[in-house]
Amino acid sequence: MVGADKHYRAFISYSQQDKGWGKRIHTWLETYRVPVDAVVDVLPRRLGRFFRDEEDMAAASDIAAIVRRVIEDAENLIVICSPRSAQSKWVNAEIQHFRRTGRARKVFAVIIDGFPNSGHPETECFPPALRAAGDPDNPDALPIEPLGLDVRKDGRAKSCARLAAGLLGVDFDDLWQRDRRRAEGRQRLLIGALASVSLVFAALAATAAWLGVQAERNAVEARQNAAEAQAQSRAADAARQQLQREYLGMLGETAINEVLAKDDIPGEIITTDPNAWIPLMSQGERQFAAARSYKSGRVLALAHDGVLNGLRSERSQGFLRRSVQWLAGPDGNRFIQIASGHCEWLPTRADNWTLPARLSKWGYSVNDLPGQIDDQKLDGAGLLIIGNAWGDLADSEIGAIERFVSRGGGLLVAGLGWSWQGSSKGQGLDCIGKAMRQDVEDMSTYPMNRLVKPYGMRWTEATISK
Repeated sequence: MVGADKHYRAFISYSQQDKGWGKRIHTWLETYRVPVDAVVDVLPRRLGRFFRDEEDMAAASDIAAIVRRVIEDAENLIVICSPRSAQSKWVNAEIQHFRRTGRARKVFAVIIDGFPNSGHPETECFPPALRAAGDPDNPDALPIEPLGLDVRKDGRAKSCARLAAGLLGVDFDDLWQRDRRRAEGRQRLLIGALASVSLVFAALAATAAWLGVQAERNAVEARQNAAEAQAQSRAADAARQQLQREYLGMLGETAINEVLAKDDIPGEIITTDPNAWIPLMSQGERQFAAARSYKSGRVLALAHDGVLNGLRSERSQGFLRRSVQWLAGPDGNRFIQIASGHCEWLPTRADNWTLPARLSKWGYSVNDLPGQIDDQKLDGAGLLIIGNAWGDLADSEIGAIERFVSRGGGLLVAGLGWSWQGSSKGQGLDCIGKAMRQDVEDMSTYPMNRLVKPYGMRWTEATISK
């Protein structure tokens, strides 16, 4: 619990230009639950209250008396760091006042933009008070070193755990591992819940068929029963969609640098329907991975084909395994086709191509799909994987894939727009359809973008940092 002499666990200081991040981090912390098995004196497993100023205040040489009292009534200070906050007189004054209370070691810097101690006004994210001497009244004292974390690299889950460990004074690694076990437990529950919803769907379908027979006997009663069945079906579908969003939201707790090798450069995807697509991994406003339902099927898109080997870490393998499990659908179809006839940047026939063996270990049957894709070749499959194709995809193939997804199939696509734009017309890559209908100045002609156009997304030529 918060100290007996303090009402707030922490005061959150930020520039009004970063107000959105202030609200976001405030919500993260107040909804965070300390794992039940963590040895922490916190009940009922909450971090406590956090103060966040919601009103714009004019810059001044001193902070308002009410804010000064709240800062003195907080155990810790959380500074949301960006080039905007580094130039904010208000943020700087709040830090100075907190440090004068003798708690310089209880300052937490949360970096959302820029770089610490860069010395350049356009990129420096630490306000002067964070870079000043440890004793604000003694200019010869050494600077403090606030506990800093970068949400761009750590993501929501790890950032919350780091802050919680610092605020509670416990070991981060221990708290993080307990958080991971708790999250994996929730995922298992959600998978079970999705399976239960699928059974409910089957029962509803059987009920609808029975009502159809009854409708032949009594038209009026049938219309009434059909309306009730439709209402029940819509309610069940809404519940399934909500469970699916929660499950995919947990997949998105994985950070980009956990699924890519050190030298891999991630690309960017853009989705045109934010209500349909669920973001899984992002860097600021740029998306790296996203997923959606499409009619009766599912689509998951990645901005680098390197994710498909799952070699980065146990987290990367876990993300890949859970993604494939979701894409295969509630019926558990375990037959996977991997396209290999369109200059895909996946070493489907190389010795170091680990994905087929990994999928087989997880209980899936894997088949290499060379040549053109059509309805017959996709018949009976549960999942189709296409990794960064540079060869031509015929309109008939794109139509067959769309029909496959509409019927309930899963589609896992990995593209890399910047790589295609910079290298696809180079030497050393020979295949049927290379450069056909392609113009590197027009990203809409990138074969992967033509493939995913029906689902409302595209890859761009941009790169993002990990």
